[in-house]
Amino acid sequence: MIRILFQGDSITDGNRLKPVESRWDLNHQIGHSYVYPIAGKLGYLYPGKYTVINRGVSGDTVERIAARWETDTLAEHPDILSILLGINGNGRFDGTYPEGTEEHLRAFDEQYRALLGSARKQNPDLKLILIEPFTLPCGHPEPYYDRFYPVFRRKQDIIRRIAEDFDGIFVPIQNDLEDLVRKTAPVLTERGCGTDPNAYWLWDGVHPTEPLHWFIAEKWLAAAAGIL
Repeated sequence: MIRILFQGDSITDGNRLKPVESRWDLNHQIGHSYVYPIAGKLGYLYPGKYTVINRGVSGDTVERIAARWETDTLAEHPDILSILLGINGNGRFDGTYPEGTEEHLRAFDEQYRALLGSARKQNPDLKLILIEPFTLPCGHPEPYYDRFYPVFRRKQDIIRRIAEDFDGIFVPIQNDLEDLVRKTAPVLTERGCGTDPNAYWLWDGVHPTEPLHWFIAEKWLAAAAGIL
C-alpha cells in the first residue's frame, strides 16, 4: 500500500484522535479537516491502494513540527508527504516578530528545508506536496491585515520556492480562495446569508469551514493526480 502522510497544524489536525493507544478507533483517526474527504475519495476509488495517515497537531509551527518530526514523520515511512504549514508563528497577526521580520522568514525557510531534507535523506524517492497557507481579512487577522498580509505573502512565496527546489508539488490556495470569495459574495447576499463572504469560507481568518475544507481537498487531488 502507498502511504500518504499529512502533516501540519490545526487546519490539518481537524480534531483527530491522537493517543497511540486509541488508534484502533478508526472512526476518529483522520479528523474532520480536508484530509477526510481526500482519504474517503481515494479509499472509495482505489480500495486497498492507499494508507492515509494524519499527524497534524493544532498550534504547530515549523519549530514544533521539528520537535516531533522523528516520531510523527520519519517513523511513519511515507511514500507521499503532504504539508500545510505557515499560518502560526505570526504573533498577534500584526506582521511583527520579536526576532525581526527578516530573521523570522529566514529561519522559517531554513527549518522547513531541513525537515524536507531529512525526509528525503531517509527516502530519496519520497514525493512531496506542499500546500500554500492562506488567510482572509476577517477574524483574527482582520485588525492588522494591511501589515500582516504582506509578510505572510512572503512566507507563501518561500514555500512555493521550496516546493520547486525539492521537485515537489505546490498546491496554490490563496488567489483561488480570494476569487472564490468574490464569485460567491453576490450569491450569499441574494440568499440572505447575512455572513461576511470571507467568513463563510474562513470563519476566523485562519480555520476553514466545511466548504473550504472540501475546496482544499479538491485542489489537492487535482494537483496530486499525476503521482497517485
